[in-house]
Amino acid sequence: MQSNPQTHPAIETGHVTPLLDSIRLKHGPAAQLGRFFLLADQAAYDRGVRLQLHTDLRSLIDVNRQMQTYWGAPMVPIFDPSHSDLSPENAFWISGHDQNGTVVATQAARFLDLTQSSAAAELESMRLFFARPEPHLAAGARCHVDCPAASQLTGRVIYSGGGWYHPKYRGCGLSRILPRISRALAYTQWNSDYTFSVVETVLIEKNVYRSYGYTRHSPSIRLTGSYREDLELELIWMPQDEMLDDMAAYIRASAENEVRSTETADTNMLPLRRQGNNRRS
Repeated sequence: MQSNPQTHPAIETGHVTPLLDSIRLKHGPAAQLGRFFLLADQAAYDRGVRLQLHTDLRSLIDVNRQMQTYWGAPMVPIFDPSHSDLSPENAFWISGHDQNGTVVATQAARFLDLTQSSAAAELESMRLFFARPEPHLAAGARCHVDCPAASQLTGRVIYSGGGWYHPKYRGCGLSRILPRISRALAYTQWNSDYTFSVVETVLIEKNVYRSYGYTRHSPSIRLTGSYREDLELELIWMPQDEMLDDMAAYIRASAENEVRSTETADTNMLPLRRQGNNRRS
């Protein structure tokens, strides 16, 4: 896959290094995490996408603005440094680049210390969206939470979001790869108890959220009078043990696919060998 460099100029995102060179395993099963990151990074590469890690979220906002024609919505304030207190100590984002260097995919994560709070409290107070929510509340912004599961999300919690894929790269499986990488990276960096996000209800109805790997979803959250039009949202989330189970399942599935691919390749080569031709078809 390629982007036309005349219509989709490469976006400068500052000094970056390949994703795998940037990962430091701090928490969790090192062997499993290492294997997962290798497989997931390779899966993105096989789709023509090179992944890089960033800790300056201003560059994510730049990508969102420059790709607005395809993105179609402003970046959620959770990942906007002009609205939230973000630093390398509590946030990162992952970019996916085509062979021309154009950003064609994004995913972000943010660590939340909710040992004295909950996802429900942060949503309702709008502290999740804004470091200083008072002016927004005074202007009429509200987040209505009728979702008991959100009150259960406490402790060391990750909000995962900021996901976007260029139209040319939709439907190729990146939505199965980047959210999982983001969750695993946040887990090994911050030893998370839970990971959650909020998505529009249409993504639940179409089962799109399942491709992200989340194991649970719960209604209902309503955002009104804020940075976008009024939104009906649902909570998607998973605890640490289910995140690790999903990671193990991803590794097993990748191994099974590799075996099937090898067997198919070997079978396809047999007639060529009988004909004395050693080239692969």
